[in-house]
Amino acid sequence: MQNDARKFCARLGHLKAARSQYESHWSECYKYGAPERQQSFSGSDVKGQRENERAELYDSTAADSIQILVSMIMNGVTPANAVWFKAQPDGIDDLSEVTEGERWLEDVCQFMWRNIHGANFDSENFDTITDVVTAGWGVMYVDIDRVAGGGYVFESWPIGSCFIGSTRADGLIDTIYREHEMTAEAMINTYGEKNCHYTVVDTAKSSPDTKIKLLHVIQPRKQVGAGQINKAMPFASYHIDQSNQHMLKESGYHEFPCSIPRLRKLPNSVYGNGEMTLALPDAKMANELMKNTVRSADLQIGGMWIAKDDGVLNPHTVRIGPRKIIVANDVDSIKRLDDGVNFQISEYLMRDLQGGIRRKLKADQLPPIGTTQMTATEINTRVEMIRQLLGPMYGRLQTEYLKAILDRCFGLALRANQLGNPPEELWGRNLSFKFISPLARSQRMEEVFATEQYILSLSSMAQVDQTILDNIDFDAVAAVTGTGRGVPQSIMRTAEEVQQLREARQKAQEEQAQAQQEQAMMEMAGGAVAKGIEKQIGAETATGVMQ
Repeated sequence: MQNDARKFCARLGHLKAARSQYESHWSECYKYGAPERQQSFSGSDVKGQRENERAELYDSTAADSIQILVSMIMNGVTPANAVWFKAQPDGIDDLSEVTEGERWLEDVCQFMWRNIHGANFDSENFDTITDVVTAGWGVMYVDIDRVAGGGYVFESWPIGSCFIGSTRADGLIDTIYREHEMTAEAMINTYGEKNCHYTVVDTAKSSPDTKIKLLHVIQPRKQVGAGQINKAMPFASYHIDQSNQHMLKESGYHEFPCSIPRLRKLPNSVYGNGEMTLALPDAKMANELMKNTVRSADLQIGGMWIAKDDGVLNPHTVRIGPRKIIVANDVDSIKRLDDGVNFQISEYLMRDLQGGIRRKLKADQLPPIGTTQMTATEINTRVEMIRQLLGPMYGRLQTEYLKAILDRCFGLALRANQLGNPPEELWGRNLSFKFISPLARSQRMEEVFATEQYILSLSSMAQVDQTILDNIDFDAVAAVTGTGRGVPQSIMRTAEEVQQLREARQKAQEEQAQAQQEQAMMEMAGGAVAKGIEKQIGAETATGVMQ
């Protein structure tokens, strides 16, 4: 095992070298786009770096636009107030038919959604999406809350401490090396004294708060081995003491526990670039222009002065300010110079640069609150445009981020026996997750609109020829429009229920028609009897009169 520890530490060096060529660019993106999320790619404390970069930041347009973009992605992809995904068996995609299995899967999705957003997903998701938009990639770790004894727990790992790789043909990330620190005392409590290196044990006794650098490796197993069940899992997990190259713990995962999306994948690399890459030149120029503008404004307010070194007035020590007295031989010893600064050019350039930043970061579609009044139609049009702009990045987020999270959450809940027994129709089937978020629905609304327009056009034609409506399967229309608009499956009847309802309605109609027929026959029979009696009475009356 110690040989494995040394092997992992050696590979970490190679991964660091492969990532180093992109780190300076990512640092600049964080500096202007997400200064409070600045990563330390050198492994040192980032606190001083953040303080220095905040002092050098004069224009916050990029940072503000990044926050708007992240909020739009979260509201459009993973809203906390509505279910944004559903599960569907592979090989079944008949929208006109709702089955009991789909009803059960909807209950499963409701359970997962409640527990995902009942945990810390929203806060950690915000950090991960910020990393993805700014640097181009992020890491979300998903597991069971071991402390609370159940429920999901999410961790947004800083990308500065993560190194990734892929063994798959499709390029999806399935390997991660994460550096982190832990105190010597915490290591003893976490891994046990017998599993820690003797130097760590001694350090814990003498200086328990001393931090030790650790390495966490998660990667696919080449072979499924025998022994403990956690060592036969598809993904291996190794906890290593880097300082001593000592193996602390070996375990495993049923699914890859980290969801690692890339917004824009770099060629011949496992890493990516974010939207901030496009806005970085404008952000740097705007920051420099704002810096010069502030200096010019300070010069305009405070003025530029010329002073004569006459032995009394020392121009090197004199300070201009309110309620200050300057000693000089005469009033001509010091004078203010007019700098002639024109702020109109800088304002024009700044407005153009800030507009370009917002446009590149998709934050220019809706006007600031309290400015331009917009109608509801205009707002809906703008929102639809935003969703169209977010559509390309949504595809990779869906594949590399959301599906990985949902697969992991489903597996954790299933193994914890929290989902109940599935219907027999689902036995032996693979499941896939589809998305019904606002952004996903907006992409499907064209199908709904086309269907509705088709029905309207045929309805007008039906006024001439009623048989033209035979071309429409209205059951399929109801299912397609309901699914496209995100209607819950629980309010939609299954095909069997629809058939039973129609048979019952037809039977009731037939029984009603039969009852009406029987009543009519009885009324006819009663009328005939009445007429016979009336005729008989009439004959008897006539006989009596003749007598």
